[in-house]
Amino acid sequence: MKKIMIIGAGFAGLSCARRLSGSGLALEITLFDRKGQFNFLPLIPDCIGRGIDPKFLANDVANFCRKSKIKFIQEGVTAVDLASDQIWTGSINYVYDYLVIASGSQPNFFSNPDAQAYGHPLNNVMDVRGIIRCLEENNFENLIICGAGYTGVEAATNLWLYFRKKGMSKRIIMVERAPAILGALPDWMKDYVARNLKSMGIEVLTNSVIEDIRSDKVSVSGGQEFPRSMLIWVPGVSTAGFIQKLDIPKNPQGRIVVDEYLSIKRNCFCAGDTAFLGSKNSFLRMAIQFAITQGNQAAKNIVRSIKNMPLKKYRPLDLGYIIPLANNRSCGQVLGLNVSGGLATFLHFSMCIFRSMGWKNRVGILNNLIKSLPAGLIVCRQAGNQGGGTC
Repeated sequence: MKKIMIIGAGFAGLSCARRLSGSGLALEITLFDRKGQFNFLPLIPDCIGRGIDPKFLANDVANFCRKSKIKFIQEGVTAVDLASDQIWTGSINYVYDYLVIASGSQPNFFSNPDAQAYGHPLNNVMDVRGIIRCLEENNFENLIICGAGYTGVEAATNLWLYFRKKGMSKRIIMVERAPAILGALPDWMKDYVARNLKSMGIEVLTNSVIEDIRSDKVSVSGGQEFPRSMLIWVPGVSTAGFIQKLDIPKNPQGRIVVDEYLSIKRNCFCAGDTAFLGSKNSFLRMAIQFAITQGNQAAKNIVRSIKNMPLKKYRPLDLGYIIPLANNRSCGQVLGLNVSGGLATFLHFSMCIFRSMGWKNRVGILNNLIKSLPAGLIVCRQAGNQGGGTC
């Protein structure tokens, strides 16, 4: 019986485990994950503004494994030896026949202890619960968001909606090191989002960095100081520590360079945010659709390898992406077409509900969104009457 070990219980790891458990082969499948919970990350920011209950975004990994007859070990992997086919969790080592590294990504604090001590990441259900608790305490006047990528924009607009719904006025400032928001996205999208941020009164400081962080004050380059501030830390992500120790090709984020079969050696595959794969003179971005399909493809290639069949190349299908804004004026590209406004918001939430795990969670998310809709529309109309963007 072949021993297959999967590191990480995110979209890629779970899709790989599910595919392997249904392969019909006699396999010993072991899934490692430190958290023990699968979190549906795309809707995490909406817990703040739209009031989605975080419990609908969390699933018990042990329960999933029991149903799929998979062994689950709730421990973090500390080291991998690709030469001897072993992994370690603390002082315990495990020998595998096949390994899938799908450990995802984690907040990157860039070795800044103050950012780690005072900054609030937004990477899981526990993080967003902590942010909501701090917002309810209302001990600050400024919200500083470090990073103006996907998550930064979502966080900023959901904070705007949170305070609007409560009739409160707070200053929301995004700090971005780059000369523009949203990285390498098309200019029309950057401009569209920038106009919306401005209409909501959200300030954006580009070509700027956070220079000093204290418990209640944040200093930004150019001599700007923001007292009584809460810091949301979303400037980027990195891979797990054990990956950083591996002497194999990686990109600057620490993502492992894989070949067209998603492998780094005969019996080791990578999937999801862990994998760095070239595509059409560029590379695949981190996205749920790729994580799921890569997890499936890694499982298929393991099965083919066991059966002594040639491996199959991973062929990504890019359905598109949406930048969701809490004023319902989202934007993105779907099937190669530019979309914006309410349609983009509808498509985003439709896909999120579809991809959520379990009918209970799907129904819960839908009910929360429906309940938040009237208040959200009123808020948007009020903002429009004050010269801001409308829904």
